[in-house]
Amino acid sequence: MKVTTRPDDRSERASRLHVVIAELLSAIIASTVSFDEMYQSVLDKARWLTESQHGFVSSIDEKTGAHISNTLTKMRDEGCTINAALYSLPEGPHKLYSSLWGYSLNVRESFFTNNPSSHAASVGLPSGHVPLKNFLSVPIMFGDEILGQIALANSVRDYTVDDLKEITRLGEVYAIVLHNRRQESDLQRSEEQFRSMVEIAPFPMLVTRREMNGTILYGNLRAAALFKVSQEELIGSTFADYHQNRDEWMATLDEIEKNGCAMDKEMQFYDVNGKVCWILLFVVKVIWFGSEALMITINDVTDRKNMEETLRQLATVDYLTGIWNRRYIMDLGNKEFEHCLLYKTHMSVIIFDLDHFKQVNDKYGHNIGDRVLQGTAKVVTNELRGREIFGRYGGEEFAIVFPEISLREAAEIAERLRQAIETYQYLLENVSTLTVTASFGISEVLDNDRTFEESLARADNALYKAKALGRNRICCS
Repeated sequence: MKVTTRPDDRSERASRLHVVIAELLSAIIASTVSFDEMYQSVLDKARWLTESQHGFVSSIDEKTGAHISNTLTKMRDEGCTINAALYSLPEGPHKLYSSLWGYSLNVRESFFTNNPSSHAASVGLPSGHVPLKNFLSVPIMFGDEILGQIALANSVRDYTVDDLKEITRLGEVYAIVLHNRRQESDLQRSEEQFRSMVEIAPFPMLVTRREMNGTILYGNLRAAALFKVSQEELIGSTFADYHQNRDEWMATLDEIEKNGCAMDKEMQFYDVNGKVCWILLFVVKVIWFGSEALMITINDVTDRKNMEETLRQLATVDYLTGIWNRRYIMDLGNKEFEHCLLYKTHMSVIIFDLDHFKQVNDKYGHNIGDRVLQGTAKVVTNELRGREIFGRYGGEEFAIVFPEISLREAAEIAERLRQAIETYQYLLENVSTLTVTASFGISEVLDNDRTFEESLARADNALYKAKALGRNRICCS
C-alpha cells in the first residue's frame, strides 16, 4: 500500500481516502484480479483506514441468501480459532441474520459501537471468535439489493463517525465494483455456455459482427471444415471472404433488421480453394460478449444442389452430346414463340442432320458414330454466340431456335455452319480422320402460326427438300 502514515487532520484523511479508493479501483478494474483477491484488497484497505486488527469482507449468495465471509482475519495470538469463512443463512419467518454483523444487514444501516457487550445484538458470535473490544459494520448496497458487508473489529482506538463515513464511502465503491463484476461474471458464464453450445452443435455455426463484411467473431470446427480452413484462420476472417454476392447479403441484413432473423436463405459460397458450396442459412441477432452480433446456422446443401443439377441435366441435357435434349428444346422454343408473337419480333428455326450417317455407323461402328455426333455438337456450339437454343432433336438430327433473327439472317448462319461441319476433321481411333456433311432446313415464324410445332414442321419439310436436291445444302421454307 502506498500510504504508510495515519494523519489525523480531517483534510488529510479525505485525501488519504481518495488515494485508497483510487488504488482499489486501479487494482480491481484495471486488472484481472479474482473475486478473492478483490475481497482481500477491500479488507486490507478498510483495516488500514480504521487501524482495525480484525475484520471480514462478505457477500450474499444470490440464490440462497447465505451470508458468506469470503475473507477474514485470524489473529492466533489473541486466541482466534476460526479456520474457515463464516457461512450463515437468514433465520426465522422474517429471514434475519444473527449477531452484530447480522444486525447491520437486518436494519440495512451502517453503525459502530465501542462497547459491543452492551449492544442488543452482541449475542451469537461464532465459536472460537476473539472477544470484541469495538465493532464497525457497513452493509454493501446496490440500490435496494444487499450484496454483502464490510465488518471491522478491535481497532487500537475507538471508532469514530469519520471512520464510519470512510468505510461507507469505500463500501459504495465496492458495491459498484462487486455488482459489475457479478454482472460480468454472469455474462461471461452465459457467453461461455453460448460458445460451448456453438462448438458442440452438430452443424456449422458462425458468430459475426452485424456489418456488411461480417467479421467472424467465432466459428465452430464444423464451419472451419466446411470452408477448408483451420478454426484459427476462420476467426477474424470475414463473411465476405466466402460469399461474394453483396446484394444478396445486403437484402438478408435488411430482412434481419426488419424481422430479427432471416430463415432458409439459400446462398452460394466458396471454400478457401474456390470450390462452390451451397448452404442454407438461418440468421438471428444475438449479444456476443456485450456487443450486437449475428448467429448464423449453416445447413450444407451442396449434395442436394448437385443432385438437383444432375436431375436437371437428365431432364434437359442430351447425355451423349451435352447440349439440350429434344424436350428442353420444345420447352424453350415454346417460350420464345410466345414472346415472338407478343412483341411482333422475328424468330427462325433450323433443323439439320448429318448426311448418310447410317453409313458411318455401319462402316466404323456406333462408337465412332457417337464421336461424330459429339464433334458436330462441338463445332456448332463454337459457331453460335447469341441467344440461340441449340440441341439434339433425335438421332443424327439437330435443331436451333434463333430469337429475333430473320429468315435471311438464319440462312447466312446455316451456311456458315454447313461449311464448318464439312471441313471439320473427325478423329478416328486409329488416328485417321473422316469428314461428313449436313443438310439444313430453315423456317421463320409466320403471323398465322398458331404453335411452335408449325414452324418446326416447315423447317423439317425444308430439310427433306435439301436432301432431295442432293444433300450438303440449305433450303428455306
